[in-house]
Amino acid sequence: MKKTLSLILCFLMAASLVTVGLVSVSAADSISYSFSKTEKGFAEGTITLSAADGTYYLYWADSEKALEGMDTLGKVTVSSGKGTLTMPKQTAIPADAEKLIAIKSASEPASLANCTASKASAVYSIPASKQLPYKSRDAFYTFGSISDVQLANDSYGEGRYPYDETHLAAAFETLAKRDVDFTVSSGDTVNDQNGNQTYAAEYKRYQKILADSSYVMPIYEAIGNHDVATVWKGSSKTNFDAFIKGTGLDSDINTINSGKGYFEITEPNTGDHFIFMAMEGAFYTNQNTQFSSAQLDWLEGLLKKYSGDGKNIFIMEHANIAGWGSGDKLTSPYYYDLGLNKSSSDVSRFIKLMETYKECVIITGHTHLELSAQYNYSDNNGTSSVMMHNSAVGGVRRLINGSVNRSPVLGLSEGYIVEVYKDSILFNGINLYSNEIMPLCSYIIPFDTTLADTPTEPTTVPEPEIYLYGDADLNGEVNINDASIVQKHIAELITLKGKAFTQANVTGDTEVNIRDATAIQKKVADIIDKFPIEKKSPAQVGAAGGESLTDILSNIKQALEKYYEYSSFDQYQALKKALRDNNNTYEELEAMLNGLYDVIEAVGGSTAGGDTGGDITVYFSNNQNWSTVKAYVWGSAGSMSAWSGNTMTYVKTDSQNQKIYSISFSFDDYQNIIFNNGSEQTIDITLTGDTGIVYYLDSKSSGKWTVKTYKFS
Repeated sequence: MKKTLSLILCFLMAASLVTVGLVSVSAADSISYSFSKTEKGFAEGTITLSAADGTYYLYWADSEKALEGMDTLGKVTVSSGKGTLTMPKQTAIPADAEKLIAIKSASEPASLANCTASKASAVYSIPASKQLPYKSRDAFYTFGSISDVQLANDSYGEGRYPYDETHLAAAFETLAKRDVDFTVSSGDTVNDQNGNQTYAAEYKRYQKILADSSYVMPIYEAIGNHDVATVWKGSSKTNFDAFIKGTGLDSDINTINSGKGYFEITEPNTGDHFIFMAMEGAFYTNQNTQFSSAQLDWLEGLLKKYSGDGKNIFIMEHANIAGWGSGDKLTSPYYYDLGLNKSSSDVSRFIKLMETYKECVIITGHTHLELSAQYNYSDNNGTSSVMMHNSAVGGVRRLINGSVNRSPVLGLSEGYIVEVYKDSILFNGINLYSNEIMPLCSYIIPFDTTLADTPTEPTTVPEPEIYLYGDADLNGEVNINDASIVQKHIAELITLKGKAFTQANVTGDTEVNIRDATAIQKKVADIIDKFPIEKKSPAQVGAAGGESLTDILSNIKQALEKYYEYSSFDQYQALKKALRDNNNTYEELEAMLNGLYDVIEAVGGSTAGGDTGGDITVYFSNNQNWSTVKAYVWGSAGSMSAWSGNTMTYVKTDSQNQKIYSISFSFDDYQNIIFNNGSEQTIDITLTGDTGIVYYLDSKSSGKWTVKTYKFS
């Protein structure tokens, strides 16, 4: 009988160990884990550490050691032999995790080198039923998710985000090291508020930091209230132009030319949908209509089209909704009253769409609230789409004793690394400054994802042009007719351009001449097996005039820097990749550069205003037929030139037969202008910072012309 009872007791003890998940390293030190959900990958629950009194740090680990690039789960203080740690709602077990280990230490270990299972005080083996059935390398794709960079032009002394540039530069390096396929932003890339309309200058800084970083993948931004609206001299003003010119949108020229800030892209491997919305109202998001009927009609049309197609739908939208969804304190008023007002008709319609199409994942920002405050995940108790709250790159706000502290902290910069797997999506909270995953702020969403039957060809990074040297007539082969074409070009009977010129230039110098015709004839007659250009190293190509590849790339970089605010981001990134790759030939670089200039011209950077050497372009309509038109420009950097200024550049003659002239410069440096002809002049004009404003003469006051304006088109 005693033997039977002993067997029963052993059986019951074993059963309890399986249920709770107890793995004992010694009789004194052990970890138990009570999960709140049975589904695989869900970490939500309570971890109990039974050990000698002291301080312990818990880590997710593989079979041997703590996972690299991941911060501690948390610190557990063991008192009277027990200590606990609560894993918040919807938190995730990482894809590579097999164990949970406890390291006893008075302070957090500076290195993970000693955080091994063999040296741990206690080890918990994650049950197979709870582990994710794949590794991080198995993700279909990954993307970075950021928000509220808020690059601020501090010329007006606000200085609210002193670490904005430092944090953004570090974030780009983290995204590069994490090897994400692309990055999305929930808005507020720039900060312009209560300032001199410095959007263009702020976006230029944004692209400059991007250009100098190691990050070379696409990035797509939604529009936040700071991006589109500013408060200046008591009035609120909107401006979409700077956002459209300062970002690539989806690099579709139709989208760029539409003047709308909302757009969509398709992830090429899976066909997943990414929808980017725009704040369209004024700065105070709780007081104005933020989503136009046109934008909501567009959104509803996309959701009807995509619902049920088996693809994930991600919506990037800036502002949280007060009292609904993530990023808000549902039990008390939002800490400062800028959440979207859910009683507004446009917000109410948006909520209705999110309650109808629950398969969406919405990513918001706006609050700057730290991820550890745990207002990050919500599906409104199962009644709506999942909403994920993003913190801030520029200035994270901390929750201290129940109150929000707005003081920025160097090194506190947060976002997500998102991994999309076959049956789940992991939002890994990350400190973008230190490049450490935050396990307590990493979440799992169970979604089925499939690869596209025919993956969409990526449109974000154009492939370099492939050249068939010698094929001057572009018919796909090299024969004697190509030599004849070159001879006609030499005789000026025809003019070879573009790809035809490049392929005809078989000697690799700077001209198409008789040497190229002779080389083609030799190749056709099998006298030579390769053209001279095919035997040259990249540094020799195009160097006949003494120009090395290094010089060429330097010139290209200088040209690009001139056009930051007008360039297609993805074209720029393609060229930047080539700048870093010694295997690219000059022809490949030139092809990418030509593609970039095509976009510049289409947007209006090089053709709409003649001179585009600055942040803003100012126009003058010569309605008084001055024989000479000059602009005297001055501001915080002094005067652009001595009186009477620079001669303006002729642009076109309008329908009223008035000649339009332009001048471009940095609004950061110059904020005032006087138009003159050397003798007559206008009054002193203070610029708004808006680009594309046309000034014309109205009437004289005290011997000087007053002006009126309209928008250039």
